[in-house]
Amino acid sequence: MIRNDTIIAQVTCPGKSAVGILRVSGIHANQVAFAVLGKIPKPRFATYSKFFDESKKVLDEGISLWFPAPFSLTGEDVLELQGHGNPFIMDLLIKRILCLKNIKIRIAQPGEFCQRAFLNGKIDLIQAEAIDDLINSETESVVRASLNSLHGNFSFYIQKIIKKLIEFRTNIEASIDFSEENIDFDFNIFIMSNFEKLNDKFLKIKNIVSEGSLIREAKRIVIVGPPNAGKSSLLNVLSCRDRAIVTDLPGTTRDVLYENINIHGISCEIIDTAGLRETEDKIEKIGIQRSWEMIKNSDHVLYVMDKTISLEDQKKTSIQFMKQISSYNIQEVTFVLNKNDLVEDFCGITKIENLLFISISALTGQGIDILKKHLSNRQKDKSQEGLFIARRRHIHQIDLSYCELLKAQKNWLKYKNIELLAESLNIINKLLGEITGEFTSSDLLKRIFSTFCIGK
Repeated sequence: MIRNDTIIAQVTCPGKSAVGILRVSGIHANQVAFAVLGKIPKPRFATYSKFFDESKKVLDEGISLWFPAPFSLTGEDVLELQGHGNPFIMDLLIKRILCLKNIKIRIAQPGEFCQRAFLNGKIDLIQAEAIDDLINSETESVVRASLNSLHGNFSFYIQKIIKKLIEFRTNIEASIDFSEENIDFDFNIFIMSNFEKLNDKFLKIKNIVSEGSLIREAKRIVIVGPPNAGKSSLLNVLSCRDRAIVTDLPGTTRDVLYENINIHGISCEIIDTAGLRETEDKIEKIGIQRSWEMIKNSDHVLYVMDKTISLEDQKKTSIQFMKQISSYNIQEVTFVLNKNDLVEDFCGITKIENLLFISISALTGQGIDILKKHLSNRQKDKSQEGLFIARRRHIHQIDLSYCELLKAQKNWLKYKNIELLAESLNIINKLLGEITGEFTSSDLLKRIFSTFCIGK
């Protein structure tokens, strides 16, 4: 897609630095090179250059890079000027280029270089979003997953499903166009076999994107348990600061407290909640209701108990809690036996009735490293090399596509209507195409790229 305007932006962070880089992309990039450098640099070579103003006086000197279309970041002619990172020098160079006569050039909008790369087929929409995720990564796991998406791992899975859909649709639509011809295979078995294969592919991708979403958006860990068990003390020791008020009075915490922390490279959102118990206090009741809401929406529940209670009570409480949450879609539950300093017992991991227990002391710090290692390992077990970043919109589109597949299968079993099946497969194809950008609206593109930084 050829555009008639050219864009420019500083691609390094504003402020003083050793190096400042300007990027120019578009059909007039060659004219910018002639005006500022006096020539077009050798393609894809770092060239020492002087940067001239309109009166041919030197504004700065540094490295120039020339990438002729289509072999460039954006698929257009691209010029990069690497000079000294003085904001004043950067501004002078930008003003110099913007004031060039007979050239339609402007400051780039946020994410516009990546948007042009997408529109020119250099990257798909998943890869464009991965660039933004990579820039904003705060942990090693997010960096690695973002790179996997940028390298096309996520796109590969989506394209595999789309390819299977196209093969399925081709045979279906052929049977519509040539319905009078004999088909030399059991058509119903063929269709059900394709449904089964697509279902397997969807279940696999749904599982992977679920883990990819956890990596990007932080693992939500909710601390629950009875009053005065040490939930707030655990939040404080995990966050390494006095985030919650701690007293000997039961029911001190009446609202939800959030704290974002990094546990061994894993981004986590720790949530402290009101103690679970029967109460007549209206305010405390509201807090307890919110506790259950947090439990329902958690990725990992830490149920804190006082270790001074009997082993029988520990078993009874844990089994009762598991029954209470049996209908919830909670991935993991760990029972934390706090106040180990009062019983001077073993600090570590044990299993009771197939449930996981970790003994700690939030007061002395005993067992906290074991708990942290457990939390990070549970996530790292899933953070495999092939895992990629998944955004909410990706998960939403995959869920819509899968629902449409199940609907198509149900309708086929009920009506055996080929035209209806072909239309359903077409809908699924378009829903998945919105993930990669094959089918998308200008509003969606604007919303995605507007979150990028200028210069990307």
